[in-house]
This record gives sequence, structure tokens and C-alpha cells, in this order.
Amino acid sequence: MKFVRKKNLHQGEELLYIPRLHGIYIIRHMIWSLPLFAVLFVLWAKAGDLVELLGLSIDRETILMTSFICKYAFLAVLAIVLLLFLCSIFQYVCTEYGVTNRRLMIKKGVFRQITRDIPTDRIESISCTQGIMGRIFHYGTLCISGIGGIMPVFYMVARPYAFRRKIVEIIEKNKVMNVVHGNLPRRPKPVEDSVYLYGSFVRVIGQS
Repeated sequence: MKFVRKKNLHQGEELLYIPRLHGIYIIRHMIWSLPLFAVLFVLWAKAGDLVELLGLSIDRETILMTSFICKYAFLAVLAIVLLLFLCSIFQYVCTEYGVTNRRLMIKKGVFRQITRDIPTDRIESISCTQGIMGRIFHYGTLCISGIGGIMPVFYMVARPYAFRRKIVEIIEKNKVMNVVHGNLPRRPKPVEDSVYLYGSFVRVIGQS
């Protein structure tokens, strides 16, 4: 969390909240590929038994060929998922979120670092998206809509609704501070009676 620490904070800026990327982000590809793994493994290991169970008239060579193809398809999918797992670990380590009393900050990227921020006083709306897995494991994606079309995305953040409430609290607190510390309007100077008694308007009327 080097990016959201004092090094990149402005003068008078204070770090108030550090949302974290959910751990499901690392193993999400494994979870999504479990049904495919199960089907390929069964076809690889139990192809002959399935043919006998279903009563299909398939020769031995076709069964062996199907088992051979499923074996290498299973290994290929496993290698791809492991590669994505390693990439997800690096992305998880290199992704940082931060909320200060002035802005929201996002930093991500392994080889190419991408940073985005949006001042809290330019936020128009906050939308939260949660799927079935997000509801079960308590994670979601927050999209911040700001003035000028700025839309930072906090992807798969843990406890998204608590994070949203924190942003709203900071926005409301900043509004209150701006009202309290704003310049009060000056009271108009009282007009002296002599202006009305001996003013130019009275003298003009008297001369006419």
C-alpha cells in the first residue's frame, strides 16, 4: 500500500479509508472453470464406463480417442487456469484503492501502472453491482460517476455497501465544512436619517 500512503497525498490531505480487493479475485478463474474441469475429468477417466452405462454402441478405438482428447484438453485448461491464477496474484498485489478527505484514488497495473482519482466534490452518483457470487462472498463493483464523464471503477471490492456509505459520509462531511467555514455575507450598512432629511431628492423638490 505504498501508493496511497503519505508519498502521494497532498498537503492537508488525510487518508480515511482503504478498501481492499476481495480474495475471490485471485481464484475466480478456478471457480468458474470447475464445471469444465469436472466434465473433462469424467470423460478422461470414465469414458468407457459412461458408454456402457448409456448403452451406446461405440467401438474401443473411439472410446480411447475420446479419452485421449479429454485428457489433453483437461491438462491444457489446467495450464491456462494456473497461468491466470499467477497473473491474478500479481494484479492483486499491485492494485490499491484509497479514500481521503478530498478524493478517491485507484492504482493498478503490473508492468504498466495506471492511476486514477476523482475529487469527492465532483462525484454525482455511485452505483454498486453484485452478482450471485458477490452476494454470497460479500464483494461487488462500484462505479463512480463524476462531473465531466469521469467514471473510476472499484472492481471486486470487499464490503461494497460499507465502502459506498463511507464515501457518502465523506461527501456530506465536506459539504458541512464548506458551509460552516464559508464567508458569511456582510450586513448592509445602516442608512443615516440625514440622507432622507437633507438629501438631494428633497432639495430638488424644494427648488421646484
